[in-house]
Amino acid sequence: MTEDYDRFRLWYVQPLRTLEAMPAGQGGFVALATACFLYEHYAIAALQAQGKKADRPGILNQLGNDFSVDNATAKAFWDVIRDGLLHQGMPMQKKHGKLLPGFALHHSYPLMALENINGETWLKVQPWKFMDKVLSLWATNFELLRQSGSFPWANIGTVPA
Repeated sequence: MTEDYDRFRLWYVQPLRTLEAMPAGQGGFVALATACFLYEHYAIAALQAQGKKADRPGILNQLGNDFSVDNATAKAFWDVIRDGLLHQGMPMQKKHGKLLPGFALHHSYPLMALENINGETWLKVQPWKFMDKVLSLWATNFELLRQSGSFPWANIGTVPA
């Protein structure tokens, strides 16, 4: 492995695995939020490497492809989980005055799925499966991390005096 991937493991993989080891899923929100921003970075890099536009529709399509879900599930995940956790620290429940699907996180759920329960739409997410998939995407496509123009991989060094 490269020195960069070793740092990725130190900065992200090991802390996420520590969160996963906490009892009763207590680290799930933080792990899911971290996996969301790691996935967003991955999706943008993957789209750009393919010469595609890395806008919201492109990212939702990439999410659908990477996680084998339809567009409605990808959109619900992005609105409720990604936008909610990364903007306010909680899944979002309203957007532009409109109710979004309810959300539920549990270790027995599929990675992500929309489900109709008693006439209401729910987004079910298994945080650890999402995290594992994101880490796997980076492990097999790590060269994409260096390709970001706006958010390049951090270097470690000393600051000149």
